[in-house]
Amino acid sequence: MTTCTTLRFAVLLSLGLLVGGFVLLGIIEATGFSAPTAHVALALALTAVAVLFVALLIAVWPGSNRRLSQCQH
Repeated sequence: MTTCTTLRFAVLLSLGLLVGGFVLLGIIEATGFSAPTAHVALALALTAVAVLFVALLIAVWPGSNRRLSQCQH
């Protein structure tokens, strides 16, 4: 069921993944870890984009407008 809490959680999860990817990338640059760690940072950033895209699709899905119109911003 699409609710305001679900979409808010998806946006915050996406933010957390993106920040985690950038922090990990900063640690890699500062310490010189191996290349597989850079792949993990890239995977975190791309997963953040994917989660945000899925949240967008859920928000624009027909029928969800009625449930989401009652959200308090």
